[in-house]
Amino acid sequence: MPLKLVILSALERLAALARRLRLGFLVDALAPRLSRPFERFALDVGGVRLHGTDLAQLHYVRELAEQGRERTFVELLANDIPRGGVVLEGGAHLGFITVHAARAAGPEGRVIAFEPNASVHAVLQTNLQANGVADRVSILPFALGERAGKAHFSVSGDTSGLFDSENAAAAVEVDLVRADEAVGGPVDVVKLDVEGSELAALRGMEGLLRRNHAPRALFVECHPELLERAGASRDELLDWLRAAGYDVKWIDEANRRTAPLSEPWGEHYVNLRCLRES
Repeated sequence: MPLKLVILSALERLAALARRLRLGFLVDALAPRLSRPFERFALDVGGVRLHGTDLAQLHYVRELAEQGRERTFVELLANDIPRGGVVLEGGAHLGFITVHAARAAGPEGRVIAFEPNASVHAVLQTNLQANGVADRVSILPFALGERAGKAHFSVSGDTSGLFDSENAAAAVEVDLVRADEAVGGPVDVVKLDVEGSELAALRGMEGLLRRNHAPRALFVECHPELLERAGASRDELLDWLRAAGYDVKWIDEANRRTAPLSEPWGEHYVNLRCLRES
């Protein structure tokens, strides 16, 4: 484990002990200063070099490195992307999935990444360049939705989305686009992680999904709580995907497999792998 992560983990254990000893006021006073050296980082995660600029981003990268978060997801995604294929990505964040998708598509392939959070664009571009795939990725600063227009985009820690958040550190106006209008040609694989707006994004790409060359696979986050905040539900999302002609399973990261919907998941959210029925 990189030394920076070892030191950070030790500090977190000390902070937890201090709070148990009712010294939380001391933790709160010292945390901003002690955490500053950890805000900027560059770490290798599963063969991907990831840079970041704040603790929320470091938390995400630590989950990738230490807990194997999305390990099975990226393996399945890479297997479903044809060489020279086109990937539509909703929610690129730091680019971990983007890099895997671009590598799978190869030099002749293309990733169209929609990322409305302008605060991560610079680090996203840095990560694409660091991994040698920037030339095959197009970053579009738009949010995907059911209809075009303007929307309020909230950012709070490592969570962002189009729904209102009481704890949002910042809320900005972003352009909302339909994938059917923003993407000209056919798409081979779609990946959506848009914090509860997945159903709206899918409804905005019905044309792409109904073409003769419809995406062979969809990878869609299913977070029931965030879906409800966005005015949808788990069942609505699953019903829509099946009605669109996809066989839907959820990715069981703990057991490195896909599982049928008849098996309940114990996590707050899962990623779905949806394959086109023949």
